[in-house]
Amino acid sequence: MIGRLSSLMVILTIAIASAGAQTAGAPPKGREYRLQALYRPGIAQNYEITEIDTVVRTHSDSSTKSYTRKVVYFATVRCTESLDGFSTLTVNLDSLQYAFASEGVELTYDSQKDVTIKQFADLTNYVGPMNRQPDIRYNAYGDVLSVKGEQLEWMRDYLKDNGDGLDSVMALIWNQSVADGNILQYSDLQKRVLPGKKVAVDSSWQHDLQLRLDGVMFAGKVRSKLAGYSGGLYSIVLRDTIQVVPDQPIHAYGVPYIASVLDGRAVVDHTIELAASGSINHVVSSAKARFRARAYNEVFTHDVTSITTWKLTGQYQW
Repeated sequence: MIGRLSSLMVILTIAIASAGAQTAGAPPKGREYRLQALYRPGIAQNYEITEIDTVVRTHSDSSTKSYTRKVVYFATVRCTESLDGFSTLTVNLDSLQYAFASEGVELTYDSQKDVTIKQFADLTNYVGPMNRQPDIRYNAYGDVLSVKGEQLEWMRDYLKDNGDGLDSVMALIWNQSVADGNILQYSDLQKRVLPGKKVAVDSSWQHDLQLRLDGVMFAGKVRSKLAGYSGGLYSIVLRDTIQVVPDQPIHAYGVPYIASVLDGRAVVDHTIELAASGSINHVVSSAKARFRARAYNEVFTHDVTSITTWKLTGQYQW
């Protein structure tokens, strides 16, 4: 009997030790992690931003026009102020590679190689924000409080004072290229997805999201989730739908007039990889959008697939 009890005690001891070994090093159940981008004055990050778009437009007579676009920006993000939870970042899109293809039309532009900017309306939208160096001010929760900057405001004032010298379509393109919506599309990596507070794995939170897809603004309330934490990296995912901003004026490639957006929506699949140190290492934003617009009596539909990635390529002191 004593031998059986001894054997039973050994088995229980091994079982308890085994269970302890399985849970050793695992985070406590319900542990929360602070998801916040952290910036330090004097530290800069380099990012490569790549946007790939595929668009099919269907006209009222069922005819179609399709085009593809690839845009690569090389950007520098510098923290110029960080105090009491508020940060100011100066973001410079300092070079651009652009490629556009449609039926019978192919155009490329490389700001590092081409001496002059090619005259192409769609390209202008991407040239506009280059080297404007916006100062973007954030609070601790990732809300954008202001978008300013000497070069940016100079361009905005110049267009305001000299816009009469441009035709209506080009004036719209230039003004929208330096508007907050387009500046933040590329320069704001957070997109309000990072909540700036502690959350547990698999928990979610609601926030605003705004994207500019094929030159059209979409916005709405969405829900993001902390999908996992491993090796010092947090994975935050967003899979939701946002609506087009109605009645906004737009330029659509191949349409010689300003069009007005009627309705539409975008299905967004967005992932952020955040390091425990607070740096944003990688962002992938994939969207499938459809919207309708009207140019005079013509109503057309755009089907847009857009994938944009932000990849951290370096970090240094300045």
